[in-house]
Amino acid sequence: MAGSKVSTKLTILKSLASNVDQLIVGGGIANTFMLAAGLKIGKSLAEPDLLAEAKAVIEAMKARGAAVPIPTDVVTAKTFAADAPATVKAATDVADDDLILDIGPETTARLAAQLKAAGTIVWNGPVGVFEFDAFAQGTEGIARAIAESSAFSIAGGGDTLAAIAKYGIEKQVDYISTGGGAFLEVLEGKTLPAFEILQQRAAE
Repeated sequence: MAGSKVSTKLTILKSLASNVDQLIVGGGIANTFMLAAGLKIGKSLAEPDLLAEAKAVIEAMKARGAAVPIPTDVVTAKTFAADAPATVKAATDVADDDLILDIGPETTARLAAQLKAAGTIVWNGPVGVFEFDAFAQGTEGIARAIAESSAFSIAGGGDTLAAIAKYGIEKQVDYISTGGGAFLEVLEGKTLPAFEILQQRAAE
């Protein structure tokens, strides 16, 4: 995940923190939140210079009586490869040479229960490197929880669509957007040119 993409997502998360009941972070950006929570992430991808923003999101949710759930267990490897041996360990036990490539089964179950109890779900992005089967259980667990939830579900972004297709849950997701960046901008509250034109025509 490029730095600008992480920065953009953190801006969106800050905007969402004042409007949503619950906020789940996953994938590369979750590593920055783990750092903000005082956990070690080994050699995993993160943005240390955005720790202040991550902490601000955590505090914004806390002020509203909610929380940003930080992983309690993770799946690690020593190298980024499909055949790399996967190790499940407590989030507090990540070694200096570890790469965090997925959330662990305990965290997956906790997030799945949270999703099943939701009224509306907006999903953008996998929680692990689901392209590698050894690191796909977290994303599959999240996907299946969304599919089983009675919530109105909205999903967007290329990686999200790939996960939806991989686990065959297209019919269980209420609305799917093929746009990634545009989807995130709408979540942030920005008005897209195409939306403006449609609104003008509707008003006419």
